[in-house]
Amino acid sequence: MNRGDRWLIVLPLLLTALGVIMVYSSSAILGITRYQDPNYFLARQFLRAGLGVLVLLLCAMQVDLKKLERAAPVLFGAGLALLLAVFALGHVSNGATRWLRIGFLSVQPTDVGRLATVMFLAWWLKRNPPAVRGFARGLLPPLGFVGAAAGLILVQPNLSSAGLLGVTGFLMLFLADAPLLHLAVPVATGLVTGVVMIQTHPYQMQRVATFGRFVFTGALDQRGSGWQLDQSLIAIGSGGWFGRGLGGGLQKYLFLPEAHTDFIFSILAEELGFIGTSALFVLLALLLWRCMRVVARAADPFHFLLAGGLTLQIGLYALANLAVATGLAPTTGLPLPFVSYGGTALLANLAAAGLLYRISAVNASTDALARQRWSGGRP
Repeated sequence: MNRGDRWLIVLPLLLTALGVIMVYSSSAILGITRYQDPNYFLARQFLRAGLGVLVLLLCAMQVDLKKLERAAPVLFGAGLALLLAVFALGHVSNGATRWLRIGFLSVQPTDVGRLATVMFLAWWLKRNPPAVRGFARGLLPPLGFVGAAAGLILVQPNLSSAGLLGVTGFLMLFLADAPLLHLAVPVATGLVTGVVMIQTHPYQMQRVATFGRFVFTGALDQRGSGWQLDQSLIAIGSGGWFGRGLGGGLQKYLFLPEAHTDFIFSILAEELGFIGTSALFVLLALLLWRCMRVVARAADPFHFLLAGGLTLQIGLYALANLAVATGLAPTTGLPLPFVSYGGTALLANLAAAGLLYRISAVNASTDALARQRWSGGRP
C-alpha cells in the first residue's frame, strides 16, 4: 500500500468513524423506544463498519483491476439478478420493496446494482466509445443498460436512487466524449420518466408539492407533509456555532423521523454546530478532491471511467442528502455516504474507496490531463 493515495484510505475511515459516533448519538432513544436497547443500532453499525473496513482493505490491496475489468459483465448480470430477486423474495418496509434478507443480514440490492452498473459501463465504453460508434451503436446500448438497472430500482419504488444512477450514467457518457447533441436524448427521457413517476405516486407528488411551496412561498405544513423538513431545520438552526454538545441534541427524541439515516446531518449540526458541520464538509471535500485527482491521472480508459463513475456516486449521494436535510431538494431516502446508518450502502461506498485507491496505485506518476490521454482526443 505504498504507491496509492493514502488519503483514499484515511478519509473514508475518518468519515466512517464519525458515522458510528453519530449513529449512536442519534439512535439511542429510538433503540430504547423500539427495542428496549440503547445500543441496538450502534452494535449493528459497528459490525457493518468492521466488515466495511475489511472490504476497503481487500479492494485496496488484493483486487486485480484487469481481472475486475474482465469480470464486469458477470458482475453486472449478478447485480441485475439481485434487483430482480427483490420482487420475488424481498420484504416491504415503509411501502417499498427494497431489501433481501440473507440469514441475519438485510441486503439492499440497489447499492450492489449501482456499483456493478458503473463497472460494466466503464467496461463497455472503453470498447465502444460513443464518439466513434455514433448514436445508434455508441449511445443507445449503454443507455439501455443503465435504463435496465435504473428501471428495476425505479419500480421498487425508489425514484431518488434510480435518478442518481441515471445521472451517473449520463455523466459517464459525457466523460467518454459522447457528442453533446446525442446526450439530449437521455436528458429528455429522464425528465419525462421523472414526471410520470411523480404523477403516478401520490406520496412523491406530495413531497414535490411541499418542497415547491416551501421554496416559492416559504410556507411549510409543519403538522403534515412538511413535518420532517421542519424538524430538520429546527435541529440545524439550534446548533449555533458549537452545538448543544455530542449527545445533547433534542430533535432525536422522536421529533425528527429517520434521524440516524436520511437526516443524520441534522443531528450532527444540532450537536456539533457550525464547527462540526464545517469539519464534515472539509472531510467530504478533501475526499472528493482526492477522488477527482485519481480520475485526472488515470491513463487507462477503464480506470478513468470507473474512477469517474465511483466518484460521481459518492459525490451525488452526499450532495442529495445534504440538499434534502437543508430544504434545498424534496425529501428522499438517500443516505449520507459513510456517515448514515446502513449496511449495504456503507459496504458499497467503502468498496468504492478501496477501488479508487487501487486505481491511484497503478496510475502513472504524471497527470494524464497534462498529456494526450486518448488518441485523437477520444477513448
